[in-house]
Amino acid sequence: MVFSCPEHTIFSGFIIRFRTEAKDIALPLFLNYLLRSDTYRELLPRIASGTTITNLSQGTLASLPVSLPSLPKQRAIAHILGSLDDKIELNQQMNETLEAIARAIFKSWFVDFDPVRDKMNGQKPYGMDDHTAALFPDSFVDSPIGKIPLGWKVHALPEVIEVNPKRILKKGALAPYLDMANMPTNGPYPATWADREMGSGTKFVNGDTLVARITPCLENGKTAYVDFLPDKAVGWGSTEYIVLRPKESIPLQFAYLLARSDDFRSFAIQQMTGSSGRQRVPATSLESFCIAIPTFDSGIFQALGNFLAPIFNYMKQTMLENRILANMRDALLPKLISGEIRVPEAEAVIGMAV
Repeated sequence: MVFSCPEHTIFSGFIIRFRTEAKDIALPLFLNYLLRSDTYRELLPRIASGTTITNLSQGTLASLPVSLPSLPKQRAIAHILGSLDDKIELNQQMNETLEAIARAIFKSWFVDFDPVRDKMNGQKPYGMDDHTAALFPDSFVDSPIGKIPLGWKVHALPEVIEVNPKRILKKGALAPYLDMANMPTNGPYPATWADREMGSGTKFVNGDTLVARITPCLENGKTAYVDFLPDKAVGWGSTEYIVLRPKESIPLQFAYLLARSDDFRSFAIQQMTGSSGRQRVPATSLESFCIAIPTFDSGIFQALGNFLAPIFNYMKQTMLENRILANMRDALLPKLISGEIRVPEAEAVIGMAV
């Protein structure tokens, strides 16, 4: 559903636009929900045509029969479902803000070295308490990657982060599966995943970071922080994932923030090999990526972990809430349209949720 866009906007030739002309008969938002219902999700693939690549023609879609309730009922249903989507959107915006804060702290501490620069200039590091500020030096030294804080060292990635650590999951075992299509391009958590029998794929556990290594998924930013599995469970997904996990006492979220950083992403993209359209990053090529970090006993990583843990925990709870809200919306949709559930009953359920 397009709610706003620039005055001059184009869309892909693989997209068909629906526009309601008779607004005295059908509300655009109701039609949006109607076409997302199970009835139409099951119908559309059956009427698609084509051999190698199936597709839907504009003429075929234009001839689809549509059963519409009265305008007042359309408006009521759209309002009920829309209130759930509004809450989901609000939660997503909150998570985007929180992640932006986490990424800004990572960049400030480990890329720009702002606390060190502030102390070198005789200033207190911005927004930092005295105890945390005391953990950072007040000068720089030369290194192979440029100026780094005094006492810090340059490490190759495998010295700091495990790449594709070994995980055990028996073939045929039923386990949480994360499809590439559901890998987030923004934010740490996928919106959905499902149990599937283990076949051939990348295995991961909570605390791992997944990075898509194939084009265009890498360029699009498909990256996830795994914290949605049951305790001690092993999940699996595409063979085109690279798994990252910090070593020693480094916070687990460190690998995710590193994978989202411009420096890491640019480096990874430059390592892609293969024919056009099927390029991918060999996991071994990441071994030459270098990063400057403090000693593990400096207290800086502990301070970072104390800062990141509540942020990621809040984002996780919000993600789980959105999953519940989306399931509720999808469950109510066909029942409201069919009349199985009346509008007042649905309003009572929604009122408790939002």
